[in-house]
Amino acid sequence: MARMIVADRDYVKSKYKLEKLKELEDIVAEAVEINIPFNNYITGFCAFTHKAGIHAKAILNNPSTYEIIDPKDFGMSRYVHFASRLTGWNAIKSRAEQLGLDMTDEQVKAVTLKIKAMADVRPLAIDDADSIIRTYHHNLSATKEKPLLQLTEEEKQKFAKAEQELKKETEAKELQRKADEQADVPAAKKQKTEVVS
Repeated sequence: MARMIVADRDYVKSKYKLEKLKELEDIVAEAVEINIPFNNYITGFCAFTHKAGIHAKAILNNPSTYEIIDPKDFGMSRYVHFASRLTGWNAIKSRAEQLGLDMTDEQVKAVTLKIKAMADVRPLAIDDADSIIRTYHHNLSATKEKPLLQLTEEEKQKFAKAEQELKKETEAKELQRKADEQADVPAAKKQKTEVVS
């Protein structure tokens, strides 16, 4: 089906009710008493989920960069996962906008660092990430800061350590970026060559 829709989307959509595919799959799975794999092609709930930073940024800017087929054609929806260590600031910025929060890019980058650090401490649910974003936004103008999440003493220590490590990584990347801007040939494009005698 995916190959057919890529070849001639309009023809396939005129011939088949693709948005019914998931519903039909659910009926069959229930009748034969099997579970549908989460990563099932097209109809699995992870089929159109995007997680990593640069990948999520590309999806937010232009979905066709990573999706050859449109999830809407199949009655599915795209999801950019933002509650993980791999999240990028563009995914968090998109989520903040969905929550109706006005934040600068620097503020979004700072809260992204906090979400990544918290994901190193414990698994985050969507509600946890939303709470971190909302609380961070609230704390920007509050006279008394609220904690991002309720943490045990051990989790607070792990969070502080993870946050420091991520800040060091971020600072190192920024220094490298600035050095690349000033260099004739950026470090990423330099190639090591062996001297053959």
